[in-house]
Amino acid sequence: MLNIDDIFREKQSVAPCLVKGKWYRVQWTPDLSAGERLNLGVAFLPQQGAPYVRTIDDFGRLRCLFDDRAEFHAKLACRVAEMMIESEPNPENWTSPQLSIVEGGFAQGESAEEVVERMMEDLVPLGAPRGHRSTRHSPVTKKRAYRRIGDSLAFRLGSEYRQHVPENPKIKTELGINLFLPFRRERDGHEAATIVSADFTKPEKIQGELYLGHRDVSVATTEKAFCNGKIFILRPGGNMKDADLRVAEEEVRDFSLYLKSLRVPHYLGKDTDELTDAIKHWCVDEAA
Repeated sequence: MLNIDDIFREKQSVAPCLVKGKWYRVQWTPDLSAGERLNLGVAFLPQQGAPYVRTIDDFGRLRCLFDDRAEFHAKLACRVAEMMIESEPNPENWTSPQLSIVEGGFAQGESAEEVVERMMEDLVPLGAPRGHRSTRHSPVTKKRAYRRIGDSLAFRLGSEYRQHVPENPKIKTELGINLFLPFRRERDGHEAATIVSADFTKPEKIQGELYLGHRDVSVATTEKAFCNGKIFILRPGGNMKDADLRVAEEEVRDFSLYLKSLRVPHYLGKDTDELTDAIKHWCVDEAA
């Protein structure tokens, strides 16, 4: 016999959980005497979890309004805003002489990143690339990848989420080194994993990110903080030019061979969805 209550329960069980919280404008005052404010980004403070912020990464429109010196100061303002919001959970302390973090109201979405990305398009016209650069590559940084994967794992792991994704992704060793190890599991002992993004056009940037990930895992196991470690690597892609993509892929391939020679476990994923599947498997299925 068909039970209408069972149908409603089934629909509710598959409905996506929405992240809810407050959003904020990140505003910068280039000249205190003029008092003009420019929107440089958007922040979102979920009801549960850490704040998320994104600021502009294309300063072409700003250069048209002012000059190259304004671009330097705007970049500095963006970095200060990001550090201030990410390190301080209380929005009342988001204060700076030329920065204003202004509350906008309630917002919700599938993830904190989705909320911020949507509002960036509507509220921060300075961040839109100029016409001739509309197809430029916008990298998925380690921070962005970690946010996307963390939001997805929260739904997929349920009550086990905090067992595998601690609230603070960093640990400090006895030597005082800060290591980025956002994923954990218990198998043959206490194990940790990190994530690295190689989604950049400059080889030196890719090399730096890859070696930093290797350092985090290597130091953690050497100092016996964890018995084993693994590196999850986001491969380059997006709107890269073919020549840039070939160079980036070569860097990742060479580094993968280097890790294999050292017998360091690692996984290469073409996007954050694939990495999420692999990390979930590592956390739960593989450890079973």
